[in-house]
Formats: sequence, C-alpha cells, structure tokens
Amino acid sequence: MEIVPRKQIAYRGITLEEMDTDAILARKPRIALVDELAHSNPPDSKSTKRYIDVEELLAAGIHVISTMNVQHLESLYNTVEGLVKLKVAERVPDLVLKQADEIVNVDLSPEDLIKRLEKGKIYPLDRIALASGKLLSGAKP
Repeated sequence: MEIVPRKQIAYRGITLEEMDTDAILARKPRIALVDELAHSNPPDSKSTKRYIDVEELLAAGIHVISTMNVQHLESLYNTVEGLVKLKVAERVPDLVLKQADEIVNVDLSPEDLIKRLEKGKIYPLDRIALASGKLLSGAKP
C-alpha cells in the first residue's frame, strides 16, 4: 500500500508529523486509511480536527476507512469522565459516526488491554496505574 508522506509541522520547539490532507487530495486515491478520527490537529492547521479533514476527503469522492476509540464519541463524554475521571479533549460529534456506511466494533480481552496500558499505548505513563487498577478491581476503565 502506498503511504502518503506526512506533513512536518514545527510546534513549540518540536516537529510534529501530521496527515497531509492536501497531498491525499492531490493523489486522488479511491480509498484512504486514516487513523485516529478524533485527533486534534496542531494550531494553524487548515482544520482543527482530523474528522474535518476526513469530511474533506469524503466530499472529494475518496472513500475513507478510519479508527476511533469509543471514549471519543461526544455523547459518551459524561459517562467516560464519570468512569475514568478523565476529561476527553478529543471528541467526535455523533453525527460523524451516523454518516458512516459501516461501523465495525473491535474489542480486546482485559488481558490484552492491560498489556496495551502497560506499554503506554492507551494513556500517558502517569495514568497507567490508575487505569490498570480499575481494570484489575473489576471497575470499568
């Protein structure tokens, strides 16, 4: 599969690699795989959120397959905050999900989730103990 090179953006003394929506539009693929639908783009980007970039790809006739964690769904904000005591800043409006042609739910076993937590793939390292403790105690993460 072809990978469209990411755009390099200087931000607060570091270089971020971000999806290059304009390069994808110029390439005109039939299908684009876009990770992290709820991602917040850096300041001064063309759009504030990745789901807005995806809407632009869709409007150009490009089919998009994307990913997101259920905690990022706007209507679940209060539930997630109440369960894990975390404010989820990256949220996707429910309408974006309702416009999808197909939704596939992928779930992990608690053991696999704990492994991902311990490797820092879900939460920052300083929140792993809290999240793991809730999983191990039977509370919802």
